[in-house]
Amino acid sequence: MAKRIHLEVRPEPAFFTILGISCHLRDYRLSYLINHHLGFSFIKRDDLRIIPASDKEQAEFSFYSFWNEENLNTFYLIANRSQSLILVPEMKQFDFLLIVDGKYNKTEKDAMMKTLRSLPSILTIFEIKFTEIKNHESLLTDIEMHVMNIRKLSKIKYQPK
Repeated sequence: MAKRIHLEVRPEPAFFTILGISCHLRDYRLSYLINHHLGFSFIKRDDLRIIPASDKEQAEFSFYSFWNEENLNTFYLIANRSQSLILVPEMKQFDFLLIVDGKYNKTEKDAMMKTLRSLPSILTIFEIKFTEIKNHESLLTDIEMHVMNIRKLSKIKYQPK
């Protein structure tokens, strides 16, 4: 009789770093400050659309991305609040999430957090542990699907007949 092997596939949270940012700035102003002080080049992308299980209406969250070629990391700046919903309800004290996709050096992360904390517009910034977020797997899946959709749409160009 053949043996069955069951694999449980989950995203590896060890390769993601999540920072919570609390500030009173608009999304475009925060991305400008981060670009200016850290040398990033955040680009505004289509809003992240989430359909919560409890509501039938989708919520849109502001979404920025930046690819760092030096460290091979992708940075995502996502608003934690929309008009009607909080993206990560466990972290409602944060206005934005800064997600780093890829391995990120602790010294670089600490230096980045120190620089951001020194800005007068930013009230606080903390690293969020994945164990504190109940739906971290679905959050990462939603972000990955959104990024794949953005890449797919950016390759399609309109060609007139």
